[in-house]
Amino acid sequence: MKKIILSLMIGIFLVGCNKDIEEDAVMVNVAKSNQNIELYNVYVKEDYTLKKYEPEGVYTGVFLEQTEGEFIKEFEEYTNVKNSIYMYSQKIDESYPLSWVLNCYSNLKTPFITILPPDDEKDIFDTKHLKNLAKDFGNLQIPMFVNIYPVDNSFIGKNTEYIKFLQDAKTYFNLYAPNVCLVFSIDKDLAYNVKDFYPGDNYVDWVGLNIYENIQEDNKLDIMFKELDFFYKNYAYKKPIFLNIAISHFASTSYNYNIDDKIKELDRYFKYMPSKYERIKMINYINIDTFKTEKVNKQNYLLTDNKKILNAYEEALNNDIFLDTVIFADNKRKIIQENKLNCLVYKINNNFFIDDRYFQLNNLKIEDIYLQNTVEIDGKKYYNIENVLKNNNMKMVVDDLNKKVVLNKN
Repeated sequence: MKKIILSLMIGIFLVGCNKDIEEDAVMVNVAKSNQNIELYNVYVKEDYTLKKYEPEGVYTGVFLEQTEGEFIKEFEEYTNVKNSIYMYSQKIDESYPLSWVLNCYSNLKTPFITILPPDDEKDIFDTKHLKNLAKDFGNLQIPMFVNIYPVDNSFIGKNTEYIKFLQDAKTYFNLYAPNVCLVFSIDKDLAYNVKDFYPGDNYVDWVGLNIYENIQEDNKLDIMFKELDFFYKNYAYKKPIFLNIAISHFASTSYNYNIDDKIKELDRYFKYMPSKYERIKMINYINIDTFKTEKVNKQNYLLTDNKKILNAYEEALNNDIFLDTVIFADNKRKIIQENKLNCLVYKINNNFFIDDRYFQLNNLKIEDIYLQNTVEIDGKKYYNIENVLKNNNMKMVVDDLNKKVVLNKN
């Protein structure tokens, strides 16, 4: 069949979506051509084995400044929200927070503990801390999530040591604390550099983004969007994803309140995200006020000091998809899941063409279709998807309304 080479001059228009929410679906007009070209998102539907403590719904969690007394009961009574996760933060050389963990356990809540580096920079990657940590965390065999060294700017230039340290952590925790689900997270501002720090699929159970949306000098929120889309497309097909979020409504940068934008963001994360990004399986809120701790760029992220925000939080979490408790079944449960891939399909005159990123991810055969009905777009070759399906015992379902192609394994 004749090879078609297209020289594209592209005008892009959003199709039926809000720019702040979705920028994947676009219409492409080709100059000096009668051909109408459209872009479709690609999904694959296949059997998926749930990872450690992974639910079919979504967990919600919260980090509280209060860590003693009846903090769980008091928070849930005040907010009228029941979370499945409660969070704690400590340095790697600090003592195991036994009383806090037992408080969670007695209230049927699952601990999520973030481990930060020690004060002494020389000891940051000392594995003696890992061994002691794993023994402490495995002592009572209480199921929990542990996030060792969330990636921030302090780790730039230390990539090799960081990766080796997380790989060692998995070895120690597998040996001494199999009750722990080890997770990896990175600040949203470093999301595009995640591969520089990711220790590998065998060394973490979940992956996540840490997202702080701050009030700027113009009193607007610094809203996260594209970072999540990039991160999601790269990891959603193989790992459950969690978000740790904090949304400001008052800051020292402007000394003005922005209640309305915070409420919109709470709705976006808790109402929109779980349905649009189905692999997000945990959303934790960081309920803190940094006016008490920071000297500059102070931000108030609290849910509990404004009635409108509190009501919005309660209403947003009033959804059956959110779970009150964590699922501790073994990780061999299988479901049929639809995963969004990090590639697009071109529709040209009712024929669909896909690039080879999908082949590389799934080890599909392309050699015997290499010369059949390909197109070249901006110097890159795309293959007729019908030939791909035929050669790999697959089929596809096209959703033109939502600009979506779903690939199914027969």
